[in-house]
Amino acid sequence: MPAVPGLRRPRRRRAAAPPRAAPPRAPRPRPAAYYEVAGVALDRELERLRALPAFAGGPLAAARPQLKVRRARRRPNRVGFAVPAEFRLSVTAYPGIRAGDALETLLHELVHLHVGRAAEAHAWHGRTFKTTLARAMGEAYGVAVPSSRATLHGAYAEAIERRLRA
Repeated sequence: MPAVPGLRRPRRRRAAAPPRAAPPRAPRPRPAAYYEVAGVALDRELERLRALPAFAGGPLAAARPQLKVRRARRRPNRVGFAVPAEFRLSVTAYPGIRAGDALETLLHELVHLHVGRAAEAHAWHGRTFKTTLARAMGEAYGVAVPSSRATLHGAYAEAIERRLRA
């Protein structure tokens, strides 16, 4: 094929070397005030809860999960979440949060890390999760809540608040 003036065949570029990943750095230690929510030091409470018999033999007994505290301007729909694959959890602080709310959320998310995704009809909040949560709440705070079909936040928080006031 004759060459067309002004047109050049595009050259193949050599694939660029992938950027080198920086060596993983240890997360910076956060000040104690970062973990303070409604008068509760969540980092210290997390350490206490990890030692519960309900979590013995599981991943929480062996290692400390990463804890993040989100600060919201108003009450969110999602007050906490856990990522079992990354062994981390998050608790959201919002205006008007009570100690019972923060404690319930922290323990709820720790149970997610302990149980993970169960092989049952309701993988995240099924029978295994509810049984483990009830046991852990009893061991940690001495509270029991009649079983219900609802998984909404608040039932244990109310019981914890009553115990804290007593």
